[in-house]
Amino acid sequence: MARIWRRLRPRGVCAYVVCMGGLCSLCTLIVILRCSCDGQSSLLAQSLASHNNALLSPLSPVAVQLPSTYLVVLIMTRPTDASLRRTIRKTWLKLSSKGPEIVRHYFPIGTKNMNADVLLTLKQEQETFGDDLLLMDTVEEGYGNLAPKTLASFVAAHRRLAFKFALKVDDDSFVRLGALLKSLKDIEHPRLYWGFLDGRARPRRKGKWREQEWMLCDRYLPYQLGGGYLLAWALVDYLARNADLLKMYRSEDVAVGAWLAGLDIRYVHDPRFDTEYMSRGCSNQYLITHKQEESTMLAMFENLKASGNLCASEFRTRGSYVYDWSAPPSQCCIRSNDSRIP
Repeated sequence: MARIWRRLRPRGVCAYVVCMGGLCSLCTLIVILRCSCDGQSSLLAQSLASHNNALLSPLSPVAVQLPSTYLVVLIMTRPTDASLRRTIRKTWLKLSSKGPEIVRHYFPIGTKNMNADVLLTLKQEQETFGDDLLLMDTVEEGYGNLAPKTLASFVAAHRRLAFKFALKVDDDSFVRLGALLKSLKDIEHPRLYWGFLDGRARPRRKGKWREQEWMLCDRYLPYQLGGGYLLAWALVDYLARNADLLKMYRSEDVAVGAWLAGLDIRYVHDPRFDTEYMSRGCSNQYLITHKQEESTMLAMFENLKASGNLCASEFRTRGSYVYDWSAPPSQCCIRSNDSRIP
């Protein structure tokens, strides 16, 4: 037996060594594969987490590599109002000597389904005046599309610029741009919604402004009137990110108020915004005054240059109000002819 064992032992040892080596190799392979899979899963999880965080967290205007400005002014205009745009360029847009790092402006215009000759004329204007037309091929011009146009303008500005505030204003409004910038510095807030606020208006059921889709309540939600209002970047960012989810209404200012309702924002009602559907007159305290003709804009500009006053003589045709935050919205806005209110 001893002889037999001595003969077989080398073979047994070799077999043992081979078996143990194979087992160790198998174990090593399993560990390597497991670690590799865990590593890939970890990397995948990190990648997904990073992607989700990028989608969920707000972009910082500082982090985005875009041209920056303090205030972007979006002047709503129609394709055929070239003369009015020229008047704005040579009047109130010159009322601030600050450079583009402080204020930039655009005239948003929808070009979807536009006549080729009209579009060519706009492109020629674009070349002449330095790219200040914001031509949007997803928007069709028309009174029924004012809310989509306003939203698309905010989205386009959000994609083009890093800014702190956006002023939406109609092209028949006159803006004391320098005075507005100075006042804005005094009331800065990261979620500012500044203008002339209305909280008691009833939805219109007849006429071109009828709101067939309004179902929220028997009053419009508080909104800044559309002749001109200002939004902080965070609010524009919110609108731009959620544009596909927002319901459209007939009136763009009503729509913006509804879209922002429920957010933690800073409402500022300011009677110096003469931005209702008709002007309340002329006050040297006005920052924005709506429903102005080209001739009136030229006169106001000359008055400001000559005397520092907006008006040749002040007058009032309609009462103003200070928003009453202690009352329900339906009782917020009692008009007064108190001379202390612009």
